[in-house]
Amino acid sequence: MLPTAIRTKPREHGCLVKIILIWMITIKENEMYIRLKIICACLSFFWIQGCNKEKTTQMTEDNFNYAVTVTAPKEYPVEVHEGWLMDGKKQFICAMPKAGVTTGRWIVDGASAGQGGSTIPYHLNLTYVAYAEKKFYTVDADLPADKILQEFRKGFNIKGRPDENKVRHILHGTYDTFTIGAAPGGVIVVWLSAGHHRVEICRLQGKESFVDRNDFYRNPHELSQEGFFEEGFTRIPDSMQTQIKEKGIPYGLWDRYRERFRYRFVLKPYDEKDKFTFQSHRYFNGETDLFYPQDLDRNEYISAAIPYNIDLSFTEYNTEITFYFEEMLKIFGDFKKSDPDKPLDIILKPTFMYEDFKLSVKCGNKEVPLEKYKVKGV
Repeated sequence: MLPTAIRTKPREHGCLVKIILIWMITIKENEMYIRLKIICACLSFFWIQGCNKEKTTQMTEDNFNYAVTVTAPKEYPVEVHEGWLMDGKKQFICAMPKAGVTTGRWIVDGASAGQGGSTIPYHLNLTYVAYAEKKFYTVDADLPADKILQEFRKGFNIKGRPDENKVRHILHGTYDTFTIGAAPGGVIVVWLSAGHHRVEICRLQGKESFVDRNDFYRNPHELSQEGFFEEGFTRIPDSMQTQIKEKGIPYGLWDRYRERFRYRFVLKPYDEKDKFTFQSHRYFNGETDLFYPQDLDRNEYISAAIPYNIDLSFTEYNTEITFYFEEMLKIFGDFKKSDPDKPLDIILKPTFMYEDFKLSVKCGNKEVPLEKYKVKGV
């Protein structure tokens, strides 16, 4: 229907036509305006949805599935009483695994017993019995969540499965295990690990605590608190029981394991043609790492704890070398004092046909031979 202004002037045909044309243009402009508003609204909606999706995706990427384990030095076993992990909102993630007495080693993850999570842990609570010390410890502490997230994201390089051409490409992987290590003196170390990759997250300190033996287990033999600890001490190997009674427990050793040095392994082959093609390092502080050809070609120094043992591959041969901690610490420590700014080279000189190796540590123009290492598998 036409506007009233148009209907009241029927004789003014020229003006009427002009008015009708203006009105039609206005209608079209209004329609176009409405359409533009609808389009802008839709674009805004999809943009907001895209931002939300990006944010949601980022949050999803920051969720990493992991099992939780507890470990201890083989000679000083522990057993979990209770504990848990909490997230940044103080929400429960999972319980500490109650998998019985630890049976592994400091450099090996414990049993997960079905416990794990997928959100970044912010807080650790753990109470456990240390059988060698005949006491309970509790650690209740915040975790460096930012560092945990950083290491999850950083991950590591690992060889994938062979493709159709039987080529194993280097892929990016990340950790799948959150391990708490409990050493004598209430020393707590946290690692992230996966296969042959393990990185230290932090060191915490537990405090001696009291747990009634009847709250810890059923106590079928009605042992006293002292009797419970004495019975637990028998879980330690006989040789270690004797050593503990005679020499005590080497408190502080596991903190000494954590000291870092700058060094690398240098091969001095007798034909000057051979080279490293692979290295697997295990360190006394519980960390482990792998190095592939592209890593080794850079020939860079690493910042790491003293090596416990290394698996080495060359062009034709393979070997494994295990080090003696006290000897390595003495040599590394002496060089760190005399030449604190200089890195170290661990020199490997194979004999003919790689029947054996001669090892030494070099700093600048000073070189000290190693004597207490073990070589096998050449």
